[in-house]
Amino acid sequence: MMIFSLLLGSMLVAVASPTILTSETKISACNTKIQQCHPAAGSMPPDNYTAASPEACCTICNTVANCVGFIYQDESRGCHLKSSMSDLVVCSSSDSAAPDCKPCGVVRTPPPTPGPKPAPKGAKNVLFVVSDDYRPSTNKYGVTASVTPNLDKLAETGILFRHAYIQFSYCAPSRNSFMSGRRPDATKVYNFNNHFREQDVGSEWASLPEHFKQNGYLVTGAGKLFHPGVPPNFDQPRSWSAQGPDGSPWPYEDQPSGDFRPNASTKCDTSGIDFNDQHFCLTTPSEASRESGNATYLLDEAVTNLVISRLTTAIDNWKKTGQPFFVGLGTHRPHLPWVYPRHFFDATGEDVAEAKHKEWPANVPHLGFHDCAEMSHPYYDTNGQGTPFSDNDFSGHQALMRRAYYGCLSYADNLIGQALAVLESTGADAHTVVSFVGDHGWHLGEHNMWCKMSTLELGTRIPFLLRAPWIPSAVGVTTSALAEAVDLYPTLSELAGLELPTGPAGEYLGGTSLVPVMQNPDGPGVKSVALSQFPRCWQNNTHHTGSKPGDENNRTASWENMADCHWTDREYIDYMGYRMRTGNMSITQWSPWNGTTLEAIWDKPVGIELYLHVGDDGMAPAAFDDFENINLAGQPEYAAVQASLLAQLKVEVAKWRTPWPVTSTATTTEQ
Repeated sequence: MMIFSLLLGSMLVAVASPTILTSETKISACNTKIQQCHPAAGSMPPDNYTAASPEACCTICNTVANCVGFIYQDESRGCHLKSSMSDLVVCSSSDSAAPDCKPCGVVRTPPPTPGPKPAPKGAKNVLFVVSDDYRPSTNKYGVTASVTPNLDKLAETGILFRHAYIQFSYCAPSRNSFMSGRRPDATKVYNFNNHFREQDVGSEWASLPEHFKQNGYLVTGAGKLFHPGVPPNFDQPRSWSAQGPDGSPWPYEDQPSGDFRPNASTKCDTSGIDFNDQHFCLTTPSEASRESGNATYLLDEAVTNLVISRLTTAIDNWKKTGQPFFVGLGTHRPHLPWVYPRHFFDATGEDVAEAKHKEWPANVPHLGFHDCAEMSHPYYDTNGQGTPFSDNDFSGHQALMRRAYYGCLSYADNLIGQALAVLESTGADAHTVVSFVGDHGWHLGEHNMWCKMSTLELGTRIPFLLRAPWIPSAVGVTTSALAEAVDLYPTLSELAGLELPTGPAGEYLGGTSLVPVMQNPDGPGVKSVALSQFPRCWQNNTHHTGSKPGDENNRTASWENMADCHWTDREYIDYMGYRMRTGNMSITQWSPWNGTTLEAIWDKPVGIELYLHVGDDGMAPAAFDDFENINLAGQPEYAAVQASLLAQLKVEVAKWRTPWPVTSTATTTEQ
């Protein structure tokens, strides 16, 4: 067998496609199977084609966006496309493991990545704030026990959305969604294993921060915005400016290092608290720290210090050069464990009400219930049955735990307030969009759950605040208009003065700009439904990364205790629940999962939930206690409504699902 080389001097020639760029790179390949030379070489599936000539192979390569070169085998007419230069340098002629290797192949140089465009004239700045596990329980959402003056002030100077929803009620899939601007059925992220940057998903998409970077912004931040590891390295360098204005390195850091590293003691102060619990820890400065005056910082305090440093620099650079900025702040709290300074707990009132409905509703499908991996025992001993609290476990301590959570909200509020104060003290607030959201909801004992990971209102509804002072109709108002986290991308873009990306960079964007709602908060809104979804897996599912399909401590394999599919391979998810929220109702269908096409098998439902939300204004306490306690699915008087909403749900889900698996129109062949 001969391996063809089309190489003339230092220039590669493409007969059939004159648009191919030239390269002086020589590559080597083995004259037997390429894998024998470099078995770990990556490729771009499907990468094996049949072509009549190297020129024809070259033409195929030019039609595939990620193809940078190919290896052509003359005898078999095999055309092997490659997506990186490293895949093409498969071995050297001196490689003792492959002594028969010889130069071969044709390579095209990938087109250069276009540099950022200049920012539009008058472009606004952005402060983008996300808090983990922060449900809509600020004072302005009606929770009087919360001490949240900074977010309350943000609401007073902006617009508060009372009915805003996340697309997936746990961290990694949710953040892959709103940080990319695409819905989960486009990102194909349903667990903590996958990410939107994978081949055949969103390798060419412009993420939310990347979109601003491509439009000439200085883009930086710190903390938990992208979920750690998915996408890798917080999507650096694509989504973040690698350098500050002075050329110094500005790596994105979830856990600050160097001068900004967290250094405070996490020793817990439980004095006066009669319930010693491992999931919250109230800290106080050490005696040595108090005596020396040295500042010590917990993780989120360190994150905030780093963000404030860069925000201050970004504002100074904006004033000097006119370059706008996009700065992100991601707090890890109130995600468990609730580790924060004790004075926030002490400032939260002791008279905190317990949840009104502590039981899992009897007529709700049990696979909707979750044993709450992050809490689990000893808070309650349901064994997955969703039974009420007993005197032997958590009864009598729910109010204390809720107080601890509210104190953690206050802690995060204080940190956010420090960043907001920088905008105000420098005068940048008048020219800066501020957004605040939680990455999903959280149950605080309602329905016998202490976590997110559900399709219920409390798992999917989030706080959502926007401030754009130049829109007077959106100052100091609330709205009942439906909103979704995926709307952040187009909304922030429009508020800042940016057009949405086009071509592959803007493919499959899934949100709608909320600017019309800001201009008319009492109007009909921009959407009639909000969508969310969540998977369930059997506890004995064996297709997973790590030791188990989810993080639950209860390993019972039953309908009553399904796993959250945290580590389950997406092809082997067992069930998916899709939820649709309208203005006055919500409906959820649980269906088996087709792992080949990554879609629900709609005609085989295993559970349906239908709830009435008439009178639900999104304000506490009623919004947390008085709805979704009785499942109306199957009741004769709601049969017509149920059928209509289910039909609409299927249509709405289908709007946003992208094809899978991705196939090529070219003829493929086995190698």
